[in-house]
Amino acid sequence: GFKTKPYIFSCSVSCTTDSEDMLVVSTLSDQDSTLRCTARQIPGVQYSAVRWYKAGSDSSHQRDGLLAKYLPNGTTRWYKDVTRKVELQDDSLDLVLPNVTCSDSGVYLCFLAAPVGQQNQEGKVKLTLPGKKKSPRGEVGYCGYQIKTVLDRKTSSCINRYRLKLIQVAKKEISLNAPLKPLEKKDLMLIYTLGPKVSKLQHICV
Repeated sequence: GFKTKPYIFSCSVSCTTDSEDMLVVSTLSDQDSTLRCTARQIPGVQYSAVRWYKAGSDSSHQRDGLLAKYLPNGTTRWYKDVTRKVELQDDSLDLVLPNVTCSDSGVYLCFLAAPVGQQNQEGKVKLTLPGKKKSPRGEVGYCGYQIKTVLDRKTSSCINRYRLKLIQVAKKEISLNAPLKPLEKKDLMLIYTLGPKVSKLQHICV
């Protein structure tokens, strides 16, 4: 597993809440980010485990498991498909993402498994990466600008291929629909030369 170590967090990290009372954490690219577990903890309830997930980007309610830890002093385990380094901060329930990039932005879920007779708790945290570059139309988010640039390049390449295909089709139509030219003298001589052979008649005198 990953070794736990102390982190010094940049002052560029800021936290707000959105209209759904979801905690929003803004961190600059290549900085470490800590996502606080916002799941409600009922006093006196000993939760058996904490699990962190990342919500899917679509509306299918898909979630990808990141890590889980049995409480209070169990070992931390990572889901088998996790390719990104994540860990819990010290002995807390908060999630640490070192050196965040555009692919890390999104909604994260903190899930607390409650004992029998109690209710499980879940909290959401949204990670965003603020703007760092300017587009020709003004200030935009770095991640959004990067994605838009890739899409613009792909769109331009597709349009160029489509234009080339239209030009090729147009040339072919012009060639097929071109008016027939009148035959010249050399063409008639060629046809005469290559025309059918006339058999020679032999007259025999008796």
